[in-house]
Amino acid sequence: MSGAVAAVVAGSSPLVRSVLRDVLTHAWVRPVRTPTTAEDVVRACGEGAGLLVSDVVVDDVPLAALLPAVLGAATRVLVVCPRASAGAVPELLLAGASGVLLLEECTAEDVATAVRETVSGRATLHPTVAALVLQQWREARAPRPPALTPKEQEVLVAMLAGDPVKSIARALGLSARTVDSHRSRIFVKLGVRSHAQAVQRALDLGLVPR
Repeated sequence: MSGAVAAVVAGSSPLVRSVLRDVLTHAWVRPVRTPTTAEDVVRACGEGAGLLVSDVVVDDVPLAALLPAVLGAATRVLVVCPRASAGAVPELLLAGASGVLLLEECTAEDVATAVRETVSGRATLHPTVAALVLQQWREARAPRPPALTPKEQEVLVAMLAGDPVKSIARALGLSARTVDSHRSRIFVKLGVRSHAQAVQRALDLGLVPR
């Protein structure tokens, strides 16, 4: 890697910034600047830094809020953050960050390798991060349980017990016709056609206790 690449290390604790600066220096990325405010980070990137290595927050400002200005300065971004901050990873990747490493999961060599990959224009994700991103993506795409009204929820719980319509009506102080109406709406919301299907679907979605 050419020594002409300038880098900025931001966010995290002073100790972590110091360690990352040393790692970057050994990876032949220099000079390495360590500004402490979000404004100075953006300014440093605008002054020709080719790489920003940062936590997900800089001086109480989310890194995602800085990315438009940073990427607009043609600065590539490598995120190095604690596992507790991994929830911000998908947004940062979608916003243009080139890679993410977790502090608890990476070594100095991992960081050096990721830096070389990032500066070369390639994306880099630690396997643990990739697994976390995939898990969050799957959870985001998982079907959301339908919203039932309180009365529909009561009817559904009674259905789980196998009670007939008349028994449910008596227990809830409703007419049989009203219970039938609630059942029909429950069927529609759950996408089912029968009492048994409704109960199974409700159990699968966690709408009622097993």
